Amino acid sequence: MLIIERNMFKNLKILELSNVLAGPAVGMFFAELGAKVVKIENKISGGDITRKWKLPEEKNDDASAYFCSVNYQKEYIQMDFTDNEERKLLNKHIENSTIIITNFKAGDAEKFNLSFKDCKKLNQKIIYAHIGGFKSSPKRVAFDVILQAETGFISMTGNKHNLAKMPVAMIDVLAAHQIKEGILTALLLQQKNPIAYKVTTTLEETALSSLMNQSANYLMANHVPKPMGTLHPNIAPYGDIIYCKEDIALILAIGTDKQFLNFCEIIHLTKNTIDKFDTNQKRLNSRKELMDDLQQKTKLLSTKDLLSKCLDKSIPIGRVNDIKEVMNTTLAQKMILEEKINGNQTRRIKTVAFDLSS
Repeated sequence: MLIIERNMFKNLKILELSNVLAGPAVGMFFAELGAKVVKIENKISGGDITRKWKLPEEKNDDASAYFCSVNYQKEYIQMDFTDNEERKLLNKHIENSTIIITNFKAGDAEKFNLSFKDCKKLNQKIIYAHIGGFKSSPKRVAFDVILQAETGFISMTGNKHNLAKMPVAMIDVLAAHQIKEGILTALLLQQKNPIAYKVTTTLEETALSSLMNQSANYLMANHVPKPMGTLHPNIAPYGDIIYCKEDIALILAIGTDKQFLNFCEIIHLTKNTIDKFDTNQKRLNSRKELMDDLQQKTKLLSTKDLLSKCLDKSIPIGRVNDIKEVMNTTLAQKMILEEKINGNQTRRIKTVAFDLSS
């Protein structure tokens, strides 16, 4: 039985004192699950900076699509932290909140008397969640692309001619997940010991922890990866692009020798060619030759026929879709959340992408 409900966190009040992407994504997660989320924005600077991050085709009087992507079902208040009357209102919110989410620059929490120590004086059961930038240099301004560069991601993306960043602020997205996990852990701890807890992470720590197999490849095999585009350093053909008659880009993710042999049968590769590449190590060592041989065969097939036969044989393969194609899928359409912000209709994909059942 499905037991996750829209209002499962209806008893939680979240005070969001953060902007840009990571912190607001955490607030939206709880808002989607029924929590009351109050987003306090800096009146002096004109509110969350992403309100102004608009595409050329966006209207001037709308909240930007970027802002809307992680702001949904929230109460928006613009406030001057240095104004005595407005500060009294802020203190009331702190007293009545379950969780505070911040991403203050180094020193700002203390400057505005909004540190964990300050908030705990007002609310002795508060969960104070903070997302910082650089752990190793807290005063540095931290934006996602710089983190992607300095923690190794950009050195591995793109190709040898053109480096590339990930097309979303992935370090921010991952930091939001880190802080959500910390908050949920603190909520569990409060069931046994109902005291205040501070949960912190930084974009830098998040990025390092997300290097996964690439960090292990270096730590255990002294392997320094080079830009490989979509390719995988340990597996072939994995991330390799092929084309059929219609010249539509397809991507392979063949992870076992059995999958490779089944694929070879589908595209009618000769036995002599198969024998040259019957192990993953052989395929890695001669990747260009391998892909030249595969491409000669796939060019003779229709995209629909190849995809259908691979699906029947459980061979991982997929089309390289653009965002328009993705957003028009049945699943994506079901995941769209709509609401009006300042009278303007807004749309975004929901961030809660799990089901919970018993």
